[in-house]
Amino acid sequence: MLNGNRRKKSSRNAQGLTIIGQGTAVKGEFHAKGTVRIEGHVTGSVQCEGAIVVQESGRVKAALVADHIVISGKVKGNVLARERLEVMPKATVIGDITSPRISIAEGVVFEGQCIMSTEGAAPPLTELPAPGAAPAPEKDQE
Repeated sequence: MLNGNRRKKSSRNAQGLTIIGQGTAVKGEFHAKGTVRIEGHVTGSVQCEGAIVVQESGRVKAALVADHIVISGKVKGNVLARERLEVMPKATVIGDITSPRISIAEGVVFEGQCIMSTEGAAPPLTELPAPGAAPAPEKDQE
């Protein structure tokens, strides 16, 4: 007999969970749906329709784009969370962060600009400046 819990669990897993485990290194452009949990090393870019979670053991040298991002490890690259960004106490973020809702815990190391964008649409990854790069000049609107 099937119960309601089994059906709920299946629909929750339909989004998918991708784990980049400790001892694993990924280089390049990475796209996923659901949740991406990073425990290893990632270089390049990660785009996700869902959440990205960088664990304490995670080392990221990449641009991150997702709906919800939680950082507990080390990230060097720009971070764009369309809904919410959480930076946990032992985290390090070197790069610009953009999100409508941002939570940065005490003890975080953060170097970069913080932009609290209230617009729902995020700019494409190609429009994000490289970490440490001067922001693009603003265009005059006529």
